[in-house]
Amino acid sequence: MEEENVILSLTTIPTRLNSPYGYDMRHTLESLLNQKYNNFEIHFNIPLICERTNEEYIFPEWLNEMLANNNKLKIFRVEDRGPITKLLSTLERTTDNPEQIIIVVDDDMVYNENMISEHIKNREKWPENPVGYDGIKSRNEDGSVSLFFNDLRDHFYSGNHRDAIVDLLQHYKSISYRRRFFEDDFFEFIDKNYYWNDDVMTSAYFANKKRNRIVTYYPDDEKCNSYEDSLNLVGKSFPILGNTSHLSEEGCNLFRYQPRENDNLDENLAALNLMIELGYVK
Repeated sequence: MEEENVILSLTTIPTRLNSPYGYDMRHTLESLLNQKYNNFEIHFNIPLICERTNEEYIFPEWLNEMLANNNKLKIFRVEDRGPITKLLSTLERTTDNPEQIIIVVDDDMVYNENMISEHIKNREKWPENPVGYDGIKSRNEDGSVSLFFNDLRDHFYSGNHRDAIVDLLQHYKSISYRRRFFEDDFFEFIDKNYYWNDDVMTSAYFANKKRNRIVTYYPDDEKCNSYEDSLNLVGKSFPILGNTSHLSEEGCNLFRYQPRENDNLDENLAALNLMIELGYVK
């Protein structure tokens, strides 16, 4: 059977692209290029200017060499829309294929070579749901808050050898989608709530669409018998092999814009806090 085409989608910020640290984001891209799955391409959405700092994006020599040697890596110069740039520009380019698989990743993680292959299985198992490997606040099928473990593993849901519905999926451990999950109103939703981080934005959108968010697991990962055990696997369970070096304030989920004229931030933040408090109730 012919492999489906997969797009790996991500963005970055200027200080990560030209990191002063030895273990920089080239290792993220190398891990993506070294996937065992064959039919994929990487859509690296790089703005011309970072809106928050007004910094220009300058390509390091290692990136130019990577581009010359790998036809799977594709760079798109796009408008900076904050953290959601990792996904939004890719959605705008793929309107002709509603079944296109898109896997969103972060720019400071090193990924397992089986990541795409596992997401292909996820897409078959949950054809109508976004699926990832890390989430916040797990729920039962009836929508009630889960107390399966009766400890913080029910809230910070990752690496548990059990599938679960969650309120919030997190992109750092990768999330897979079909293009058709994002309807035309997604772009209006993004424009209204542009200053939210991408995890909150997409999870809130799908909650509004009554589309469950699923956290799954990798069978070969170590099993944890307590929340304390799970803390030892933070950043180590599938599909993460490690993370690159950077300052904490260099995160892509930072608020990267100055407020726009006529934005009612108090009103929008109040709505966001309410959604979080309610757990994006369906």
